[in-house]
Amino acid sequence: MAIKARVRMVALFMLVLFLAPVVNLTRLQVLRSEELVARPDNARTLEDLSLRGSLLDRTGQPLAQSREGRRVYPLGPVTGPLLGYMTGRLGSAGLEASLEARTAGYAVPRTPLQAWSLLARGERRGDDVVLTLDRELQKVAWELLEGSRGAVLVLDIPTGEILAVASRPSFDPATLEADWERLRVDPAAPLIERGTQGLYPPGSTFKILTMAGALADGRTSAEEVFACTGSMDAGNFILHDNAVHGPVRLEEALVVSCNVTFATLGQRLGVQGLRRWMDEFGLLDELPLVPNAAAARPVHSGAPSAAAEAGIGQADLLLSPLAMARVTAALARGGVDLEPRVLRAQTRRGEETWRPAAPRARRVLPRAVAEEVGRAMAAAVARGTGGAAALSGVAVAGKTGTAENPHGAPHAWFVGYAPAGKPEVAVAILLENAGGGGAHAAPLASRLLQEALSR
Repeated sequence: MAIKARVRMVALFMLVLFLAPVVNLTRLQVLRSEELVARPDNARTLEDLSLRGSLLDRTGQPLAQSREGRRVYPLGPVTGPLLGYMTGRLGSAGLEASLEARTAGYAVPRTPLQAWSLLARGERRGDDVVLTLDRELQKVAWELLEGSRGAVLVLDIPTGEILAVASRPSFDPATLEADWERLRVDPAAPLIERGTQGLYPPGSTFKILTMAGALADGRTSAEEVFACTGSMDAGNFILHDNAVHGPVRLEEALVVSCNVTFATLGQRLGVQGLRRWMDEFGLLDELPLVPNAAAARPVHSGAPSAAAEAGIGQADLLLSPLAMARVTAALARGGVDLEPRVLRAQTRRGEETWRPAAPRARRVLPRAVAEEVGRAMAAAVARGTGGAAALSGVAVAGKTGTAENPHGAPHAWFVGYAPAGKPEVAVAILLENAGGGGAHAAPLASRLLQEALSR
């Protein structure tokens, strides 16, 4: 009996030794196959690059495609940070990496997942993905940033689709491998897509959210008059304004960008109230239809001045140009939010195989509140700090920002929409360390809005 027991134990031990690698291989090839395929350093996914589907703009024009076994990017650095890259040596990044499961093609399936994909698809070539970008508007946005570091983003108000998102500095995917060592250590971070991933203090552009939240919560009214003496006690230091505005009503406070008024509203809302309104606008959410987009970072500072500073878009508050464009578009719709998107459809041989559901309209503000903020934004362009964003014959609503940051000169911002009476497009412009938003970002907004409306 003792011998039989030992034999059974040895047999059981050998069975475990046999099953262990089988179970692990199954785990890797089935349960973790998508995770492993998506890894940018997984060179096996690149073996059949010639079969990879294309990335197309909204009109079907190619933005990324495979030729002779390699990826080609017709617009080069114009779309570099957003599309990313895919090479045999460096792997993949950006949308190229995020859309791997949709565009990958396989000559020979190497995993159960790839085999299932081939059976379901019926062909070895990967699908094409149609993006919401307008190729020509993207080029205009890119050109506007020449000589600057920053981002330009255009949002279609009726649909929430991103029509353009340009980021500089950039890189040319055609020379990426040769330039890699220089690019990866460049302090200007050309590999980062600033429009959806860059996080910055929003400065005075955030005052439109502060105003909306304070009105909706009953913390102020359009008739309230604020006394601006040019400074105020923020809690642990004296917060200075850009001028002594004297008695100023709420709309006029936005027109002249009065820090005292909006710091006061920030104190009334409090850090948690401002965070709640950021959440209400969807700024803290992940965006499944904008892969790699960074969620906003609300205030975490416990300083007595945090709420006052956050009310004017400072403290340790950080948002992307996409986030500020989303707030702007929601106000333009009369207080209705639509989740932004850069993915429009997936096609195979010209036929759609997938299209995301239509965005769900979600009311975040009473219409009267959104219209009150919109009137103030239109006045800010007509006779205030945003005057350089004005268009001939078209009313523009907007807000400038000059955001202080601990790493150098202030960032210049402008957010806005047009036409103010019947909004079609919203824009966000961010210029790193450029100085005043009214002087530097607003003029670019005028040219961008004109181009976007003409299309």
